[in-house]
Amino acid sequence: MRRVFVAIVTGLSLTASAHAQSAKNVKPVWPDEGPFTWAPRPTVADITANDLRTRLYGFANDSMQGRRMGELGNYKGTDYIAREFKRLGLKPAGDSGTYFQNMPYGPIGFDSASSQLIAGGATLRSKTDWIPQVPNAAAGLGGRADLTNVPTVFAGRWGDTSMVLDASAFRGKVAVFIASPPARAAVVLRCDSVIDKFGAAAAVIGDSIEKVRGTDRGAAGRGAGGPRDMRAVNAGAVGVLLVGLDSVSRATVSAAFTPRIVVQPTAASATAVPSASISRAAAAVLFNREIDGAKVGDAGQPITASWNYAWSMSKTPARNVVAILPGSDPSRAGEYVLVSAHNDHNGVNATAVDHDSLRAVNTVTRRQGANDPVCRPTAEQQVKIDSIIKRARSIRPPRPDSIMNGADDDGSGTVVMLEIAEKFAHEKPSRSIVFVSHEGEEAGLLGSKWFVDHPTIPLASIVAAHNMDMVGKGRVDQVKFGGPTSIQMLGARRLSREFGDVIDSVNAVRSEVMAIDKTWEVPSNPLNRFCRSDQVNYVTHNVPVTYFSLGYAQDYHQLTDEPQYIDYEHAAKVGRFVHDVMSAISERKERLKIAGPDPTMPSCGR
Repeated sequence: MRRVFVAIVTGLSLTASAHAQSAKNVKPVWPDEGPFTWAPRPTVADITANDLRTRLYGFANDSMQGRRMGELGNYKGTDYIAREFKRLGLKPAGDSGTYFQNMPYGPIGFDSASSQLIAGGATLRSKTDWIPQVPNAAAGLGGRADLTNVPTVFAGRWGDTSMVLDASAFRGKVAVFIASPPARAAVVLRCDSVIDKFGAAAAVIGDSIEKVRGTDRGAAGRGAGGPRDMRAVNAGAVGVLLVGLDSVSRATVSAAFTPRIVVQPTAASATAVPSASISRAAAAVLFNREIDGAKVGDAGQPITASWNYAWSMSKTPARNVVAILPGSDPSRAGEYVLVSAHNDHNGVNATAVDHDSLRAVNTVTRRQGANDPVCRPTAEQQVKIDSIIKRARSIRPPRPDSIMNGADDDGSGTVVMLEIAEKFAHEKPSRSIVFVSHEGEEAGLLGSKWFVDHPTIPLASIVAAHNMDMVGKGRVDQVKFGGPTSIQMLGARRLSREFGDVIDSVNAVRSEVMAIDKTWEVPSNPLNRFCRSDQVNYVTHNVPVTYFSLGYAQDYHQLTDEPQYIDYEHAAKVGRFVHDVMSAISERKERLKIAGPDPTMPSCGR
């Protein structure tokens, strides 16, 4: 184990130790702050805090570059997981006798060099006068343009479906719409008006989550992705231009030709037409006047357009890692008890910020990290923030940080899963145990969906699944109902009431009783927790599954989610608890009974 982990830490990069060395032998700034570095040591059969430290300080090291799906750091992280499975003697259960289940994943986007839009003989400047739009099936908009000298016709406002477009005027032409008005700018709220002690953002939190995640698509994106408007397609138009580029955010414009990494998309609809967002100045060129003076049906200058939203396979594979410990009872070895966690996080940010300053702001104003809206500190809160930063500066210099290490999310679940694997490897469970390290949870639960859609074991043979995500926090000052034995649990009785009964029974007789928090199970909870991690894809295939977590804290989806802030003793307790539950299910004579479909799944959009 020592040799394996040293290979991970030193074989990738030495950049991780740069700021760590300068901070040796100094006082901590934070009450939950551990050492910056941890010397790896051999792991043992038991699930221990030091084993978790050894694993996580390597897995969430700066040299892993945030483990973003399809990038080198994630590839090296999944390679480590597979090597650990092999070292523990687990059977490969991926593709073609390997531990890996590869996914068709890679970059998709527009090539700026080969994309052009010519209006009335004048070549428009990309990013200034126009940008191509990402395909949107709901609006009948595709991503490939190959148009030569095609007439344009003004079509009014996008989304105004009360007005029917005359097919005789639009067939074979390009429809030009004014994009829907941009959404009202988000108000910067005072923090005390939206956040309680634990960051529950009252009535505004549901509306703020997407803003926090940076999903602003700009006016053009909102126009095409907002109201469904198939009028141009239905009228036989061969393209759509949306006059709205002037209202699109600078970030959206800058990203227009930046590829995204996605699972290979399905073939585009044959009826989809290409679309682009253009500026008001470009529209004036088309119609020889300001666009506000145009009337529906007015003819514009012809356009020539060429662009293609194309996908290619990533050079760095995106992959689940799957292994099996065969059961010892021949009559039950064909049935599986599954445990999972996701291996990816959010990579490296384009710009660096001061680590301690960011954590000071979030500790005071965003107690659930990215789940809470960005808000303006009150005077009292600003005093607290300034005090923390001043203390940090008295202890150490500024610490520029740009890496989304993902120690808690979900490095913690990954290393706890490996500890559970090492524990089971020294035992003889009756049913087989399957370990799944999911890829792409942060990209939209992609790895778990790929696994259930392309299972390497029969899904009907999975007796129960246990998914762990963020099991590294849970202090009483971080989460509601937190404490040294707390555990948040969702889903145990959604498909099988017996699953929840087993968990409660196991917990009641353990010497290390856990304080189970089931309050997140309420379907109306604004954060919709159950739908936001990999367990949801198992429920859709009628696999009983329970989600185990220690909750959101100030480092959620932040640059500060690092190994030094993990509560390793608490995480080890979670690992021992999940192991004991899995062991009990493995030894049950009968399978868990399915009570029926989960009635709350519509809330997950399924």
